[in-house]
Amino acid sequence: MPQIRVFEAFAGYGGASFALKKIRANYELVMYSEFDKFARELFEANHGSVPLYGANGDITRGDVLSIPDFELFTGGFPCQPFSSAGLGKGVLDPRGTLFQNIIDVVSAKNPKLVLLENVKGFTQGKHKSTFLEIQRIFREELNYQVHAEVLNTRDYGIPQNRERVWIVCIRKDLDCNFKWPKKRILRKVFHDFLDPQNDLIVPEHYFLNSRQISVLLNKHRMPIREVLEENTSLCLDIYNKKLRKDQVSITLTEPHHNSLRVVELNSFEKRRYTVRKLTIPEHYRLMGFDEGVLNTAGQSYQQLCKRAGNGWDVNVASLILKEMLKCL
Repeated sequence: MPQIRVFEAFAGYGGASFALKKIRANYELVMYSEFDKFARELFEANHGSVPLYGANGDITRGDVLSIPDFELFTGGFPCQPFSSAGLGKGVLDPRGTLFQNIIDVVSAKNPKLVLLENVKGFTQGKHKSTFLEIQRIFREELNYQVHAEVLNTRDYGIPQNRERVWIVCIRKDLDCNFKWPKKRILRKVFHDFLDPQNDLIVPEHYFLNSRQISVLLNKHRMPIREVLEENTSLCLDIYNKKLRKDQVSITLTEPHHNSLRVVELNSFEKRRYTVRKLTIPEHYRLMGFDEGVLNTAGQSYQQLCKRAGNGWDVNVASLILKEMLKCL
């Protein structure tokens, strides 16, 4: 396959770039946009020095005439306006209008392929009209065939319950019969994605102490002790006060929304279990990263977990892009 040129907007850690690497695609990243300085630092540590679109990566301050030609546009435009974890403002939030900047770039450059991603909430309730309008614009004004589908990470080999809507746009002159990737049996569960099962020792500071565990048990009535009835590590969903016996993680979120704890059996403890936070490698395994792929650029736990919470599932993205590239 000839080399494809890519513009990655709202890049974060570069989910599209990681996905293209995962399927060994022959690609060149011609430009990217990302407003958050820590995300840009992480992006460049992993993908090299790439021309930045817009002043300080702000897509609203870019000149479309400065963009080189490219075949693939990708963008996980900010999801907070449509998220149940955010304020749900949708188009009433100024960030909800950033879609116009996507239209500006796509209209000016007319790429063959476009891949967009957002939270499931973007397809529902008061946001649904915006979701349908985006599809109409691509279909009727920009002349693309449009495919939109909510996919769940857990259906494609990674034990995380992460529902995201993916919008695939293929220029109509390509006359391509795009098909969504087929669902896969979940062969590895939450326990398998934890550090101890991947030859890594979890640092002591990740573990909750006895007082903190007592607060969860007695004040918040968390069903932590139910792990003693199981034979595996489980995910504690603090928000819903539930121990996930389906052996799947809840949706990873930014640290300030984080309600996930790991509960592990431990015969050396008097209570016979421990409770802790997810480590950084665990976050990224659950986001579809292969072991050792991510260069963390020496960033903090807070920043790296923020990137994971807002990032693309690299595994699902790679499966979608593999199907899209068949159209070229």
